[in-house]
Amino acid sequence: MKITSKSLLTGLALAVFLIYLTACAATKPDIDKLISEGNEIRIYEIFGMDCPGCHGGLENLVNKVPGVISSEANWEKQLLRVVLYANVEVDDNLIYEAIKRANFTPGERFK
Repeated sequence: MKITSKSLLTGLALAVFLIYLTACAATKPDIDKLISEGNEIRIYEIFGMDCPGCHGGLENLVNKVPGVISSEANWEKQLLRVVLYANVEVDDNLIYEAIKRANFTPGERFK
């Protein structure tokens, strides 16, 4: 079997992608546990997420907003779930600005 540079690069790209997926799954907080602790949950509509890889940058930027514990984006449903500390006021405009910085368009807030 002859190994070409194209097949070697394809294998390397696949390995990097699998490592990325494993790292993403391993660092996700347990959203259900955070919800059960009495924290506030908000759901936002997001436009422009076209692939499974889109959510990472969005979540990173939203997680930097003061008062946000965690966020989880779903590109198929075009939704963003944000977990906030209980009894902490977080202005929706801060979340919307983070969404825009991630190059997505915020829709309405459902919850």
